[in-house]
Amino acid sequence: MHDTRHPSPFRRLLPILGIALLSCNGIPLKAEPPSKDYKLLYEEEFKGDSLNTNDWKYREGFRSGGSMFNNSLNRKKNVTVSNNELHIATYQETVDGKLCNTGGGVISKHQFGYGYYETLSKPFMAAKGVHSSFWQAGGCRGNNNLFEIDGYEIDSKQPMACHNLYIQNDVPWPTRDHQPLKLLPDGGYLLGYEITPEGVIFYENGKKIARADWNELTAAQTVLLTALNGTGKVDDGAVGDTTFQYFRYYGKDYPGVNLLPNGDFEYTQKNYDLAKPIAWEQVSRPSGSGVVTEGGAFHGNFKLRQGNDSAPYEVTTRQTLEFLGNGDYELTAAVRSSGGQERAAITVSGYGGDPLEIPISASEEWTPVSLPKIPVTSHQVTITVASKGSPGQWVEIDDIRFQKPPLPGQKSLVTPYVHIPDPIWSQGTREPLLFTGDGRFFFFDRNVGFGDAVTVTFAMKPAKLANTSPIARAPKTGNDGWSVQLTDKGVVLFRIGSAESYKTVKAENSYTAGKQTHVACVFDHGKASIYINGVLKAVEQTAPYACNDRTSAGRMGAVTDLFDAISDVIVLNEKAAKSKKWLPKYVGELRDVRVYNRVLTPAQISDLASVGKTQK
Repeated sequence: MHDTRHPSPFRRLLPILGIALLSCNGIPLKAEPPSKDYKLLYEEEFKGDSLNTNDWKYREGFRSGGSMFNNSLNRKKNVTVSNNELHIATYQETVDGKLCNTGGGVISKHQFGYGYYETLSKPFMAAKGVHSSFWQAGGCRGNNNLFEIDGYEIDSKQPMACHNLYIQNDVPWPTRDHQPLKLLPDGGYLLGYEITPEGVIFYENGKKIARADWNELTAAQTVLLTALNGTGKVDDGAVGDTTFQYFRYYGKDYPGVNLLPNGDFEYTQKNYDLAKPIAWEQVSRPSGSGVVTEGGAFHGNFKLRQGNDSAPYEVTTRQTLEFLGNGDYELTAAVRSSGGQERAAITVSGYGGDPLEIPISASEEWTPVSLPKIPVTSHQVTITVASKGSPGQWVEIDDIRFQKPPLPGQKSLVTPYVHIPDPIWSQGTREPLLFTGDGRFFFFDRNVGFGDAVTVTFAMKPAKLANTSPIARAPKTGNDGWSVQLTDKGVVLFRIGSAESYKTVKAENSYTAGKQTHVACVFDHGKASIYINGVLKAVEQTAPYACNDRTSAGRMGAVTDLFDAISDVIVLNEKAAKSKKWLPKYVGELRDVRVYNRVLTPAQISDLASVGKTQK
């Protein structure tokens, strides 16, 4: 590791000059973060002849989860460091008497938050079966399995790269963007992604290629560099390696933005243990004396309660943030307490000075508390809530915020955490999505556009009149599903049912090439409607066809069955690839795509169409 928290003078120049000192067949590559405000806070260049196990650990064991991994075993011995590169080898070998497809990877022992992440790698592509990826998920300390960001996922011999954001807890995939893979001349791949309070932006070879909008995407997570063997059908020649030349993390200031994951305890949902607050380490004696509870919160629906009704108790709830920009920060929180404890306080430590403490006093009402100036000089901080008391005593804490103070005239960014959003899925709300016919497509989840009431809206600017489908979620057979299609005569079709059997609603003379048109398709308990630019154009009864099938993932862009979504990977449908019996790929822009699992009113549709007019 080269930890640039105390960089050499030359290292300090890197983020200023935006120089990576790399080359590809003699062609200099310029790797730089998307903003000059970013500063290099961590760099791993894989020097020497062994992995730096102070900062990284090996990914080991069988690949769990999903049905597409065929005897996929990760092994420590498959990971080596040489020639200033991390090598992850893939083999087909017998382990304990069982034929296995082996690969491996490394997982950081550090956690990273908002910022810009980048790596230069060379994914194995010579034979089918190897899944190379640069991604982040979970935490190395405590319970933090909240979301996953895939900078890239690449399956060997497949011509696509996937750039994904998954939210755990049954939330539909915010984005699964699949684009044709563009390797450098030597087979290298320069990929970066930027996590901001608004979501994730992906960069390929220095060019912005995709974004995933999601407010309050706050969590410190580990980074993984992996090459898993045994993905789907494995060729006999799936023997080689994926290499990584470096990993870099850049950070910048976000005044008025809370950097503390789950400081309001709203990430808690039905699938999580309430005694294990997400993103926090907690020690509770006796067990269950520290619990996230619902109702009566200062902010949102949840709060943390430390206490025990029947026994003496002691609880410590702690979280450490790493790779912060140095400078002055502030901490605020809301507390209330029964009082009388031996100890009850919020403590800030590890920032480069003596620990700072906020005592928690007795109060039945929520009381704001703060530390207005925390001079961080160590690029990190630890925030601890601790109490120790007698039976019946308690402390409640909510809305803990750690941030750079807002700039003059600026308000703190406070966005409520929403479990299931409405619309249930959206894309292109900040900028248009461009489809050139190169095969780019999105998958969206099976519970999107599902049920007795569905609304699909978007603004489109097709490059030409064509028989195509910009968006659909339709299985191959049966009576349930939907698709929006276009014809080369300017007709918009809304089909309810499967690819094999369906009922079609037609809106004649509804679009022209090169002109933006707002489309809204509504399914309401057996009745299907099409609105064009906010005006109702067609209505049909569709029984027995409906939208209650959950076997098929949705598609947008290149709506074909060329690829299937299996677990968290894509699989080439070889039969479909040979037949080539699919609609032409959509070519043009899509923007403000929204899918609702409910019916929008005509007035709401008109409002969306009016907004679309201002975005042309």
